[in-house]
Amino acid sequence: MKLSLSLFCAILFYSTFNYAAEPSIKSPGADMANFPNGSFTLPQGSAYVETAGNYNSKSTYFDEQYNASYLLRYGLTDNIELRVMSDGYTFLHDKDKTQGMNPQMFDIKWHLIDENEDLMLPSVAVEFGTQTTWANQAFKGGTLPFLGLNFDNSLPFDVALNYSIGFNSQLDKNENKEYLLALSWAFQRDIVEDFAIFVNGYTNTAASFTTSAIGGGGQWTPTERIAIFTNVAAGLTQETPDIYGLLGFAIALF
Repeated sequence: MKLSLSLFCAILFYSTFNYAAEPSIKSPGADMANFPNGSFTLPQGSAYVETAGNYNSKSTYFDEQYNASYLLRYGLTDNIELRVMSDGYTFLHDKDKTQGMNPQMFDIKWHLIDENEDLMLPSVAVEFGTQTTWANQAFKGGTLPFLGLNFDNSLPFDVALNYSIGFNSQLDKNENKEYLLALSWAFQRDIVEDFAIFVNGYTNTAASFTTSAIGGGGQWTPTERIAIFTNVAAGLTQETPDIYGLLGFAIALF
């Protein structure tokens, strides 16, 4: 974990003050607020820190858990973003009261295409990375790659549509690696200046189980550099937690 953060910080500060414009959390905006990741990347030299407290109730497949997740983002160029993330320190409500640090994940988001509103074509980004084994023993799941495409569309009535499709890998209960199809989406609209509401959902389908949820939340931007967000969802399958909740914030550092 210490090595991962050191590497990220070394890249973070490289040429920052030569390239970064005035920092703003409004553009491209926080990625952790709703389920899909956006197709937009940070400007070159800019950096965000995003963090949230999360709650998942018990399901047939997962124990009840609390965790403090985070996402560190840095604009290597205007179209390429470096990212370090984790579900963070986690408490499981199992018989052993397991707790510890979840795996570190590294990924790159590459903005490929801007939106063409005349043709109703979305902006597009590709995102790829891997989960590492840098974690407490109880949470190690092997080296697991992932790949996704992120899309953003402007709709009538000032509604923004954001959706992602990807392929992830995971370990099933028998410790065998399997692949899953991951779909997520969100409709968002500003209702007053600096305050937006959204509805969102996801479906992750693998050979062993399917998780799916739908919910909604809001995002408030009290200053140019800070966003505060929340998201609450209800599970739609037996394997999905009945209740998922998140409360977090994002800061534009520079």
